Amino acid sequence: MTKMKLVIAGVMALMLSACAASGPRIYTDVDPAADFSQFRTFAFMEEAGKNAEAQYQTLSGQRIEDAISTALEARGYRVDIHNPDILINFHLKTQEKTRSSPPVYVGGYYGYRSGMYVGWPGYVEPGYVDTYTEGTLTVDMVNRRTNQMVWEGTAVARVTSSVREAPNETVRNAVASIFAQYPYVAGSGVAVPPVQ
Repeated sequence: MTKMKLVIAGVMALMLSACAASGPRIYTDVDPAADFSQFRTFAFMEEAGKNAEAQYQTLSGQRIEDAISTALEARGYRVDIHNPDILINFHLKTQEKTRSSPPVYVGGYYGYRSGMYVGWPGYVEPGYVDTYTEGTLTVDMVNRRTNQMVWEGTAVARVTSSVREAPNETVRNAVASIFAQYPYVAGSGVAVPPVQ
């Protein structure tokens, strides 16, 4: 492998490791007409975190529910299973993804010889195909009285072997990243800047 190829490979490795270290990508959406000052209590929808076919709570579902409860309680919300202001639903899915890059031609070096005669030829950096599993966790907050969704947060990240080996930490980090972008505390309609 030539020196140029080693440099390119090193840069690509650094870029991939930086992406992995930066945590999940977070997306949020909010109903601009919602009055968040009226929300003080929450409960989970009956189907949240359940296996759709067997209708039981999965281990992942229980971890997610616990992490969401912790995040909301830290913002002053309390559980009320009988008469909640907001209902929480969440969905976890994985999907096989493929990312590819076409071959790249790296031109030859001509320098001061340019136009006088041919310098050394360039080479083609081979493309690549990267197959991986992507996990998506989405949390919905629904106004129980109107049955209208008022806020949604989504975390998207690669599912790596280290993620599979530490499910508790992975779930806590994903949920914390989502709620770092949730701008309200219980009983207040004044949004605060998201946590960076």
